[in-house]
Amino acid sequence: MKLSIVQIVFSRVIFISFIAFVNTTSVMADPYVGVAVGTASYDVDLGANGSFEEDGTATKIYAGYNFNKYYAAEVTIYNFSEASVGAVENPISPGSPISAEASMKGFGAYAVGMYPVSKEVNLSAKLGVLSWDADVRINTTNAENDGTDVAYGLGISYAFTKELLATAEWEAFDSDNPELSMLSIGFKVIIN
Repeated sequence: MKLSIVQIVFSRVIFISFIAFVNTTSVMADPYVGVAVGTASYDVDLGANGSFEEDGTATKIYAGYNFNKYYAAEVTIYNFSEASVGAVENPISPGSPISAEASMKGFGAYAVGMYPVSKEVNLSAKLGVLSWDADVRINTTNAENDGTDVAYGLGISYAFTKELLATAEWEAFDSDNPELSMLSIGFKVIIN
């Protein structure tokens, strides 16, 4: 397939315009690091043994780069601590409860969009992928699951100073089993 001169010129103009936009809006072009702790909400399918929904503590550390005050790229390491239940009703054998637990770890990469509401308050939305590994135990039987799935989130931050921000974020991960979401609070440090 041959491209016409007009198509080539148009695509280069769009590319150069994008580069110029990124360079002229680089008011906040800085790397950052952060840490957060929160609640991971598990929804675990135990197959013929039913399912359980439970919360566990979750932590994350992350690093990113603000290209400008509207766009950033971010990578995150997650540790979704164990969630467990001591007794779930066994649908196969009523009267003989089962115990179950699930834990998950992951690595995420995101494109982040930001909207500054004021000098101190910033809203954000992110979309990316999560590579995860999960361990599920039913009584004495262990199983593992892993995958790479879509991840997304919404957040808000408050700047105490230009370098130190408090953050609150909700994230959801489109993992098949266990299904998982996270609500966290933390701090972000912008490195100048």
